[in-house]
Amino acid sequence: MEAGNSIAHDLHIFVHYFDESANMNLPICADAAKAGCGEGLLWDHNRGLVWWVDIAKEALHSYDPATKQATRVAMPYLISALALDQNGDLLIATAKGLGRVDPQTGTIAVLHDPEPDIAGNRLNDMLAGPDGALWVGTMSEGAKGPTGALYRYDDGTPATMMTGCTISNGLAFSPDGTRLYFIDSVPGILHVYKDNAWRVLRRFDDSTGKPDGMTVDADGTLWIAICDQGQVIGMTPDGEIIQQIALPCETVTNCTFGGADLKTLFVTTGTFSMSDDEKAANPEAGGLFAIQMEVAGLRPHRAHWPQT
Repeated sequence: MEAGNSIAHDLHIFVHYFDESANMNLPICADAAKAGCGEGLLWDHNRGLVWWVDIAKEALHSYDPATKQATRVAMPYLISALALDQNGDLLIATAKGLGRVDPQTGTIAVLHDPEPDIAGNRLNDMLAGPDGALWVGTMSEGAKGPTGALYRYDDGTPATMMTGCTISNGLAFSPDGTRLYFIDSVPGILHVYKDNAWRVLRRFDDSTGKPDGMTVDADGTLWIAICDQGQVIGMTPDGEIIQQIALPCETVTNCTFGGADLKTLFVTTGTFSMSDDEKAANPEAGGLFAIQMEVAGLRPHRAHWPQT
């Protein structure tokens, strides 16, 4: 290669690298949905979509990162979280229990309610595990007290794994599947479950903010949405905060990896704590954000649920 061409080639590589590096960890609003409380993020690899919900406005959203097309389907009542079953159908956490939803029509077939006798409780977060079990957390509506619990469903049969939860939130498995991380947002506790035993991994306070939804990347780093400080934090499996990614809105609720290479961190936000003037001044609040990351995430596991 001639010297001039070599310099031009090297310069092209440098500019390309610089452009990619400049975009790393930069939040881009992918869907300015103005959600009341965005939550329930789920990457659907077969459909090439990221699903999410608006708890406050009772809606199911999707976003296609390849076409940048966004959809919204009204739901008949409150929904809060999503998972895929063994057939790729959508399981959904609702105010009436665990169900299966038709994303085209919004029709929900309720499958089971783990707490039919606890007035004021509802499902909140959920996650499919590497063994096909479905982990489902509950909470008291309005976070009025520690009446929530965490359940594990094996082939549709629930077992109680923890009680005394206020807002069951932030479920994620380590890459090797040996650890389950679980957040109770109100007391600000990050639990870890390993070898059939629970322990506290980290306690959050005013300086670290209130933890909400969570995901894990292929290196085992935890990425946690901090719902009252406008950021997502990166944390080691030992509980050390190693990175902070600021978003342009205060209420940050959930995060998950998606995209064809699983290197996009999708983040939901909310407007439920904002005044009308604050909403007008921040039009991207309540939107779905996309952040390019250096390390890829993991495909979600699928829950095994008996066919009906």
